Amino acid sequence: MITLRHSYLALAISSLLATPVVANQAAFEIIEVSGSHLTDDSTISREANVPVADISSLLSQLPGAAVNGNGPLTGIAQYRGLFGDRVNTQVNGVTLAGAGPNAMDTPLSYASLVNSERLEMSRGIAPVSAGTNTLGGSVKVVESQARFDEFSGKVAARYQHNGEQAHLGAKTNFGTEQQALLLYGDAMQANANQQTGAGIDIAPTTYDKAIVGGQYRFNLSDKGFDDESIAIGYQHLETTNAGTPALPMDIDFIRTDRVKLEGQHLLNNWDINWHLAYSDARHGMDNFSERVKNDTASARYNNADSKSIDGSVSIAKAAWLFGLDTQWSQHDSVITDPTKPMFKVDNFNGVTDNTISAFAQWQQDIDQWNWQLGLRVKHYQTDADAVNHSMAASMPAIKVLMDRYNAADRSQSQTGVDLVVNGRYQVDESLSWIVAAARKQDSASYQQRYLWVPMQSTGGLADGRTYVGQMDLSLETAYQLELGADYQDNRLQLSPRLFWQRIDDYIQGINATDKAVIMAAQMMGDSHPLQFANVDAQLYGMDISARYRLNDQLQLDMLASYVRGERRDIDDSLYRIAPPNITVGLNYQRGAWLARIEALGVSAQHKVSSTQQEMQTSGYGLVNLSLAYDADIWLVKAGVNNLFDTEYQEHLGGYNRVANSQLALGERMPGTGINAWLIGEYRF
Repeated sequence: MITLRHSYLALAISSLLATPVVANQAAFEIIEVSGSHLTDDSTISREANVPVADISSLLSQLPGAAVNGNGPLTGIAQYRGLFGDRVNTQVNGVTLAGAGPNAMDTPLSYASLVNSERLEMSRGIAPVSAGTNTLGGSVKVVESQARFDEFSGKVAARYQHNGEQAHLGAKTNFGTEQQALLLYGDAMQANANQQTGAGIDIAPTTYDKAIVGGQYRFNLSDKGFDDESIAIGYQHLETTNAGTPALPMDIDFIRTDRVKLEGQHLLNNWDINWHLAYSDARHGMDNFSERVKNDTASARYNNADSKSIDGSVSIAKAAWLFGLDTQWSQHDSVITDPTKPMFKVDNFNGVTDNTISAFAQWQQDIDQWNWQLGLRVKHYQTDADAVNHSMAASMPAIKVLMDRYNAADRSQSQTGVDLVVNGRYQVDESLSWIVAAARKQDSASYQQRYLWVPMQSTGGLADGRTYVGQMDLSLETAYQLELGADYQDNRLQLSPRLFWQRIDDYIQGINATDKAVIMAAQMMGDSHPLQFANVDAQLYGMDISARYRLNDQLQLDMLASYVRGERRDIDDSLYRIAPPNITVGLNYQRGAWLARIEALGVSAQHKVSSTQQEMQTSGYGLVNLSLAYDADIWLVKAGVNNLFDTEYQEHLGGYNRVANSQLALGERMPGTGINAWLIGEYRF
């Protein structure tokens, strides 16, 4: 297990890794970005880079990970070239569905900034215990829990001049021997659009977001321990007037209520953990409130909602871990035109997406080896209600698609199996070798199955293309292999990984050939629509983290990633693959003073998807500075990002979808220019 810690006021306002420490008996790795302040055993070799509005921004600082950014609050996790639903993403131990059919409320957007303690990523091939769908890895946000026998709290604040972004958060814990109560809240706001290095507005990138929540925990132990308890937690999220310039609409509102009931128990030396969580999410979005639409464009408003349940129970004893997981969700999305009351389109109607799965995992030391073996069996069931389109009577192509969809058997049922083997061979105290292999399967998203008329409700692909779904998509099947090493002595820590995976029935858009689909898309201004289909693909590459201690005050660190994604059935690249990149930092610590200078280099990305008409991007380099004073109960930190105000384009940022802005329609989204920031924290 690799644990990386750094000193910073909260997970929400940190963004780089800290010191890796190798635990001899782990068969896989967890990378942890912690919000606790410095201890004697931690360093700042990956000290925080910049405050963030969304926890997804931290992912780009983990080896092999990146962020598909569609807006300041809309980051989608990417790991080694796979993104979206392929990456198991949990917040507070649960997987709950968002309301937005274009992933405006991504899973990580539900993490409280002030209440998040750490971000965990299973580096490499995720074990079956990490979650139901881990073909693309596993990322988890661990939030603070109500603690017994403790009175504590924290107040955190930050400000960024680029975009006039501010955050204020607070949490407090009241705990006796038998009961504990945790309360927390965040308020985030951006009052201006962010600007590029050339002074161009990235519009719209304003936002207003608030999260409030709490947890009550009751101690069931009659011995005064806290290893047997039951708890109930609640969270309310409200986002308004938030821009997503890489998508065809912006956020009018997101209102979500989440409840989680959980418990942990000991029974005859078996450790039992369980939870049941419920989410009710409502979402409104449009193309006219935050952006100025063209006079020739029609006004559109989308009302979407989802309800979801996530349940889990696991039992563990000695080398064995068993579990049962279930996820249930229902999605509805209706598009209207405020200027034409008769216009109405069922984007998604009564879509259900349900999964039940069971797993068994064994982990044991055998001589110098540590082995972890896992099996998960999962059953997927999806269905949808009939749809309607107000223009079907006057548009024959739309009527053909609607009638065909409504007449089809929309119920789908599939069973998948995951098999994982992770091994670590301990050569000596300094060196260990890593080998891992897996066969994993994943199901299509509900958008990929049930998008019946050409639209851009694609789960946040942000490629500007219109798509239709395919109900009978096969399960994606991946064969994965990883080789690596961990080396650590008094000065040097080095952790390289090589990976390869072959994916049969990979799901992506291909050129549509159906005449009705093409005709319907042409009515909406797209002559080359895509249809989700099964193809064959492979991804391979490497990532590496390293650190070198120059002396007691100075340390160097490095993080580098390379991934290549390509089709196997035709000569083409996969869409939205992170370019090769490297980050090198020099850290200084003396007493409570902390400082860091960091250089980020991103290569050009010329290996792009011609099928999705993906544009190439050029390489660039950035320099970031930070300085902090970290006392026992308070911290003050200041910094400057993109010190030289470099103008560059984000390859994973999508394309500008906003007309009448300073950016050309369809232009690659640029990165932000120079950004000075200040943060502070008081702990008690």
